[in-house]
Amino acid sequence: MLLDLAGTGAPAFLAPRQVLTGAGSAATAGAALRSWGVAPGRVLVVADRVVSEAGLLATVVGGLADAGFGVTVFDEVAGEPTDTVVARAAELARAHAVSAVAGVGGGSALDLAKAVALLATNTGGIADWVGVVEPPVPVAPLLLVPTTTGTGSEATRISMITIGGAKSILSCAQFVPLVAVLDADLVADLPAAVVASTGMDAIAHGVESMLSTTRTALTLAVATEAVAILTASLERAALDGDRAARGRVLYASHLSGLALNAGVVLGHSLAYVIARHAPMPHGTSCALALPYCLAYDRDVPEALAAHIARTVTAGESTRLRAAAERVDDLAQRLGLPRSLDAVGISADLLAQMAAETVRDFPRPTNPVPMATAPVHRLLTTMHRGSVDDAWELDLTPNPDPNPTSDGVAA
Repeated sequence: MLLDLAGTGAPAFLAPRQVLTGAGSAATAGAALRSWGVAPGRVLVVADRVVSEAGLLATVVGGLADAGFGVTVFDEVAGEPTDTVVARAAELARAHAVSAVAGVGGGSALDLAKAVALLATNTGGIADWVGVVEPPVPVAPLLLVPTTTGTGSEATRISMITIGGAKSILSCAQFVPLVAVLDADLVADLPAAVVASTGMDAIAHGVESMLSTTRTALTLAVATEAVAILTASLERAALDGDRAARGRVLYASHLSGLALNAGVVLGHSLAYVIARHAPMPHGTSCALALPYCLAYDRDVPEALAAHIARTVTAGESTRLRAAAERVDDLAQRLGLPRSLDAVGISADLLAQMAAETVRDFPRPTNPVPMATAPVHRLLTTMHRGSVDDAWELDLTPNPDPNPTSDGVAA
């Protein structure tokens, strides 16, 4: 048995009310909003600057106009959203008394759209809403249109905003949009590096959700389908620019977003700390961390380990170690860095990074308790890029008192 829900406190499964799929589907987004009872007022479209400059807003804006909506565009998203940018966009939303907020772009634009939808109808600034959010006034209806192939933000209750220079998480059930759009035309011309990084983020979402102690039959099902598609299609989507493969990866990344109803585990905690010390795309740090997360969590139930391994390796193995090796190999072929040393992180920082991982990004749903000492030992193997060595580590909180100098038990 892969899971036993009795007494686990398994979370509710949240999903968009409607998901539009297929090439050109963004043109029907306005009609979809109307079908759900959204009044034909003004829509604030929040977009990545590069998406706007590439002309990718035209289909969405045209579809909204055809459905009777006025449109105001805020395209000042150039990186991870900050409290300052949220305030500027929210001011526009409030001034226009918007009927809905649309996010078009990567995860940053979609996260910003969620925050703006909250502030469009509620008082205060974004710093007043950090944590689990239950707003007294419903957030503005959300339309989310991803133009990258991995964040899955269009399927989740999470918005990550940098407030006062620090990443802050807002969690609200109403951030799951009324309508999500998976339009393959919008990812057809993405740079290979973006497809590679965001696709690895989606794989991390799927695999980590399967490890989570709050996984359910629903999250396990969508994660399994997502990871199977991603491991089979990502290399072709990224390196060959195959349009059909990119469409499959976009669909699979949405499934991985749905799997996030179970949350993520140690891998994402490591990824956040890695990027704190060596700024890089989120998916790139996830790709670096995921094989080591699997090593740390290797004591999960045998049936679950075998299920994850079969999914990642396309049925070739039931060993979790083989899954970690396959993830590492895929990331290598995609040209992503495979060690902390390669991204410029000094070995002198590893103890600090271990402490930050456990302190700043705790994961109660990680199947193995997170502790500073074993995470430190894990980071030593990640520093030199040795996934094999990670599997030989003693990862108990109180290891053999006479380990070898590299952290591998003697």
